[in-house]
Amino acid sequence: MEMKLLKYVRYSRKSSESKERQALSIRDQNAECDRIIVKEDLNVVAKLEESKTSFKPNVRVEFNKMISILREGKANAILTWKPDRLCRNPEEGGKLLQMLQDGSIKEIRTATGDCYTQESDHLILQIHFGMAVQYSRNLSQNVRRGLSRKIHDRKEYPRPAIVGFVGIGERGQRNIAPHPIESLHIQKAFQLASTGLYSLREISETLYQDGLRTKNGKKIGKSHLYSILTKPTYYGFFLNNGELCEGHYEPLISKGLFDLVQEKLKDRTRPKKSIWNKEFLGLIKCGLCGCSITTSFKNKILKKLNKKKLFVYHHCTHRRGGCNEMPVTDETLKKMLYETIGSIVIDKEVWQLGMKLVRAKNSEQMEKIQDQYQYISQQQVKIREQINRIIDMRSNGELTKEEFIEQKERLGENLANMDSKANDNSHSVKTWLELMEEYLNTAFQALDVIKGPDFLQKQKILSRIGENFLLKDRKLTVTYRKPYDILLNSAYRTDVLGS
Repeated sequence: MEMKLLKYVRYSRKSSESKERQALSIRDQNAECDRIIVKEDLNVVAKLEESKTSFKPNVRVEFNKMISILREGKANAILTWKPDRLCRNPEEGGKLLQMLQDGSIKEIRTATGDCYTQESDHLILQIHFGMAVQYSRNLSQNVRRGLSRKIHDRKEYPRPAIVGFVGIGERGQRNIAPHPIESLHIQKAFQLASTGLYSLREISETLYQDGLRTKNGKKIGKSHLYSILTKPTYYGFFLNNGELCEGHYEPLISKGLFDLVQEKLKDRTRPKKSIWNKEFLGLIKCGLCGCSITTSFKNKILKKLNKKKLFVYHHCTHRRGGCNEMPVTDETLKKMLYETIGSIVIDKEVWQLGMKLVRAKNSEQMEKIQDQYQYISQQQVKIREQINRIIDMRSNGELTKEEFIEQKERLGENLANMDSKANDNSHSVKTWLELMEEYLNTAFQALDVIKGPDFLQKQKILSRIGENFLLKDRKLTVTYRKPYDILLNSAYRTDVLGS
């Protein structure tokens, strides 16, 4: 057939995936094809190119466009660099072979010198397509095997570093490590979220003011921030195809802090911090409906004195509908809080005695903590052995995919908890004395702080001492946290550490 009777579509493709790094770039493929066009004086009616994998059928827009052009008779031949540029899957390969056999395609020509027509031996072209399909399958299997070793054996993070981390290591063995600057911002984000006093918008604004930016130099959005705060990657584990996998890299936060943040994110009735003019904001819950207690300010005119006076009330937010809990005045609530804190306050004599006892028992406590750390380490080894065992069972077909994922997730959660305990225990070995001194100082200074002007310190003290602050029938109840609860018994006040 005369070349001028053939109307060619020049098609070039480069996979967007890393599997085909060895293939020529689209620019180079075009150059090779153009050399043939000039040399053979080919009539090219369309030039198509795309960066898309051909491993799966019906995903390439330009390829489908080329098929439509050929079927409509606007073109009847194809020029490409190599046969594997046209397809790497049997469905589209079969489509091209059928069109060549039917005469919809008169010729498939390559820049490497191959030429296939309706009369030529199609077996060679079938072999080329088959080799391309098998090559792609082998690549995919090798990638999956390599990714499995990366995740389960070396425990490396399998994706590009997320905000707060930086990629490290050689190609093929990349992992992540804390970013020297971004990691501090992320840690602050979790700390702020754990208080429950800040909205996502306020945390985002704080991080922006501190210098954290996206790659485009913009503020972290609310949805992005929520994604960050719910990623297990930050406490040392990551999700892969629904599985919770242990990571061999330095985490930014503890599992305990992560779990606390998840609880705060679920609490949608809590009023968020806007300005610190409400000293008990988000601390107290309504005992009737469970919503948070907020604060309102009202200016009233005192007719007898002919002047305005500011009245402060604490009341339910009513975010879950109607609630019959009556508001209380600021004076009433503060009086109840003073009584609550006063129940655990120690005097100066007990405080001094406690400080002496703490220092005396420090050495003894250190030994106990070391024993706990050894036990936790043994449990970590056992759980990792169980994980390796179920991986072998899955490889041997003894477990279904669903059974494997379920057991892997359960063991991963157990390991995460043990890792968190190990971190907490390691922290305890170093700071047990400081924590006990903080405990005694809090019990000694709490009432003075509550009566003082610093709203943030009041929040910290109250959150440290108690939980489940409930206002019901205008009465305040609280559950005292350990070890402050032992101070409710006056018999312990001469030995704040107990027996």
